[in-house]
Amino acid sequence: MIFEKNHYTPKRLLPHFLSTQISSKIKVDWYIYLYLLIFSLMKIKDSAKNTLEQNYSFKVNGYFFVIAMWLLSRLVIIVAMQVVAPLIYTSPVQPHWHPPYPLDFSPDFIPKPSWELFSHWDGKWYRKIALEGYNYVDDGKQYSIAFYPLFPLLIRGLMTFGLPFEVAGTLLSNLTFLGALLLVYSWTKERHGINAAKWVIAVMAWCPFSLYGTVIYTEGLFLFLTTAALRAFDNRQYVWAAFCGALASATRPTGITLLPTFIFVAWIERRSLSAYIAGLFVAMGILLFSVYCAISFGDPLAFIHVHKAWAQPSWWSIFTDAILVGKDSLIKVVMVFGGGYLLWHYRTKLNNVATIYGFCSLLMLIFSGALASINRYAYGIVSLSLALGLLFSKQQRWKYIVFI
Repeated sequence: MIFEKNHYTPKRLLPHFLSTQISSKIKVDWYIYLYLLIFSLMKIKDSAKNTLEQNYSFKVNGYFFVIAMWLLSRLVIIVAMQVVAPLIYTSPVQPHWHPPYPLDFSPDFIPKPSWELFSHWDGKWYRKIALEGYNYVDDGKQYSIAFYPLFPLLIRGLMTFGLPFEVAGTLLSNLTFLGALLLVYSWTKERHGINAAKWVIAVMAWCPFSLYGTVIYTEGLFLFLTTAALRAFDNRQYVWAAFCGALASATRPTGITLLPTFIFVAWIERRSLSAYIAGLFVAMGILLFSVYCAISFGDPLAFIHVHKAWAQPSWWSIFTDAILVGKDSLIKVVMVFGGGYLLWHYRTKLNNVATIYGFCSLLMLIFSGALASINRYAYGIVSLSLALGLLFSKQQRWKYIVFI
């Protein structure tokens, strides 16, 4: 009766027991699955965190490498200029010059350690522009209108904070050169990996012509603006590419080569109308400078016409001197035509933007007639450094040439 009252007969107890066991098992399995799910999510989170930390570490270490290369190479150059150069007397007056000498150059000038050592040659012209503005008369003499306006304008802006010209110009050159190295490293790493990026930076930082990224010349600013424009166009950031491109064309003559570069790349890669507009906008910098020349001097091309006052060698004289192992001429030939060969050799490795920009810039240099400083202008073509860095990253036996 007790069994009947409580319904716990063996027949009824078995299903009750089984259902209880099954329910308990389901609950246990559910807890196990839930635990495994939480554990898996925690592992995924930890893995993602570790990956982000590793990527951040690689990124930070890469930037530290760039800064270290920039700092060490600048220290070597500064020591050479401020300690070694004053011990080696060289007159700034060329043998073929006749008085009165431009920019108050003196045959008996003796360099002394000071900020003033960073502002010789072109730096003197930029000082004149920053302090006095432009001047020009079409009389066959040298005038400051030959030098493009953005660089001295930025120096003038820094001088409003109370900095002397020499300090402001030197800071601008060095900091923009560092910015150029950081941009080049990031762009090269995206395209070719860390090893190639480090060798490109080594090429740019330790090349003897990187001297012009320390003194008051436009190399640092120009490399920064052209690299920013090229990278932005490569990533289809057309507003930034147009803006930096226009600033580059207001910095030095070869900045205008970004225009055909962007137009040609847009055509061969079938890009949108925005890419063509960005290319055309590059000319805004030089157009505004031309408008200024027209208003101030009545000659919209004064910055071109004035160059006839600067004596320039011919390609014939350069090749002849190079055959006779004239050091300066040989360097010009190697940098321009050797650089062209490297671009052609690595044309399938480099992206279209870098390759076409390199060829456009070299062609402009070759046919411009301004050959006296063509080796320095060639150094300012970032595509050549990219190609040489790729070469050194692949050729184990050649890479340490950069340090010689």
